[in-house]
Amino acid sequence: MPATFYLITGGCRSGKSSYAQKLCETLSPNPIYLATSSANGSYGDADMVDRIKRHQNDRGEKWTTIEESLRPSEHLDKMKSRVVLVDCLTLWLTNHMLEQKAFSLEGEEVSSKQRVDAAEKASAAIKEELEKMSSQWNTTFVCVTNEIGSGTHASDAFSRTFVDHQGWINQYVAEKACRVIHMVSGCPSIVKKVEDTRGSVGGTITASDREDAWRVDKFLSSRPLKMDAKGYFMTRLEDKQIIAEFYSCIVNDKGEVCDLAGNKIPCCGNSKKREPLKVWKARTAKEITASIFEEWEHASEVTTVSHASYIGREVQRAEHCLYNNLPYQQD
Repeated sequence: MPATFYLITGGCRSGKSSYAQKLCETLSPNPIYLATSSANGSYGDADMVDRIKRHQNDRGEKWTTIEESLRPSEHLDKMKSRVVLVDCLTLWLTNHMLEQKAFSLEGEEVSSKQRVDAAEKASAAIKEELEKMSSQWNTTFVCVTNEIGSGTHASDAFSRTFVDHQGWINQYVAEKACRVIHMVSGCPSIVKKVEDTRGSVGGTITASDREDAWRVDKFLSSRPLKMDAKGYFMTRLEDKQIIAEFYSCIVNDKGEVCDLAGNKIPCCGNSKKREPLKVWKARTAKEITASIFEEWEHASEVTTVSHASYIGREVQRAEHCLYNNLPYQQD
């Protein structure tokens, strides 16, 4: 399975980077910012320095920054299982154009053939890099680019060549992307949305099939269950999120309910609600079960396999209710 790609495109100051940053922060608590330019680059100036500082301040400390102007694939080890914001494809193409001598910062003359050949090599180098990045299946890349072909026709030969290759690179990434978002005046518009079509299709479900399934679930909900001796989970929906709370049932030698460390839990007087020992909040069933059963160090101590499967079913049902605007009550 290849890496996951998102492509965020639009004109200058359309809100591309802000949208891409927010997208990354919803996907990961510690994203990577892959900067394809730096203040010390060949074409760095005061405006570039100010722009870089502004973006750094916007991102905050939870971001890890990698500066790589040509070959991001050399940093793939650092990107395993991470969300990576690639900002941006336009500067990345510029760097390769400069390396291949498609243009000169010193004003040296570049022949038409040299320009065309260099541009082809620059595009080929980026596509080769993208293929290497695609091979890392557990990485998500959010790529920012510019829709520079939507403006006036370029006045010189190099600019026209650059616009052409930028458009082709954008198309190349868009072909790989599961989502392509076009930004206009800070407003996103999804222009490509690929649904996951892997796996098998169970057939056409009828109203009778749904009724049969409901009866089975209703019957199973009334069966006797053996509760975990050390605690239980409560799930609910709140503020567009799935909430899971763990409450302890651990009893010490004195008959006192205590936490996982053996400390007595105060009884709740005056109708106060008992406080959970642990709370998780997530947007999807997969996100919350990963947090509980893969990241919580005490999960194996307090949860049996049957209880874990029950929690998985419940949060999946909660997710369905959340995104279909249905009421949810824990079974």
